[in-house]
Amino acid sequence: MMQKAVITISIVSLVKDSFMDPKKLLGAKSLKKGLAFWLFFLLSLTVSIPLFLDGYATLQKFSADAGLIADKIPSFTISDSELQLDNSTEKGFIYKTDTVLLAFDSQEVYTQREIEKEMSSPDLILSLVFSKDAFTLYAQDVSFRLPYEQAADITDQSFQKLLRNFSSDQLFSGVIMLLFSLFISSFSVLLTLMIIALFANVLTGFMRKKLPLGEILKMALVASVVPVLFFSLLNGFDIYPMVQDEAIALIGVFYFYKALKD
Repeated sequence: MMQKAVITISIVSLVKDSFMDPKKLLGAKSLKKGLAFWLFFLLSLTVSIPLFLDGYATLQKFSADAGLIADKIPSFTISDSELQLDNSTEKGFIYKTDTVLLAFDSQEVYTQREIEKEMSSPDLILSLVFSKDAFTLYAQDVSFRLPYEQAADITDQSFQKLLRNFSSDQLFSGVIMLLFSLFISSFSVLLTLMIIALFANVLTGFMRKKLPLGEILKMALVASVVPVLFFSLLNGFDIYPMVQDEAIALIGVFYFYKALKD
């Protein structure tokens, strides 16, 4: 435990000293591979937290909306390739929450343009459209059409169960979302490091220095810590600058240049 604390303090000191005095960034060359990987993982985790929080908030909203929509599905059966509503007086309706839309239009009360207009909301995740001939599910830009002639065994309870499954599996979905956020953030951090390393490698050539790629990557990793933490903090407050990836790369290259120059 004491050894881990010492290692953590040494990494923090290296990052702080390199930020305050760029020439000390050269100390990152001797960083062990295990420590470099651990620092990379921590950076990726930091970047993933705002991404996960935004995604999980959307997931919770979608789960709640899916439950509301499930309660709005009227009783129906499919027979002779047609949608039969138990309440024959129902002419059709469109019910929409922030993230889910339900449209029943077996009697073509609405035009296709009217339905598409309702589906144009940017926050909409899922749309269930029951038209005269088929059921169509829209998930963002992906659509799935099921003609009623192929859906004889489907009832309102089938769709209610499907939607309520979204409401009941939040824990599992949250874990999957966390892993996905970590994967995306790891790729983003790695891409930023590769961009810094690419420009740093060009700089070493112009300045007639010789550094192995592994040492360049370690220096790029340490140089990117402070800007990555800064922008992750902004992201945590829902502030997403348009050029934050470019800014992180530019700052990293600048500190690398200062380290070699000094």
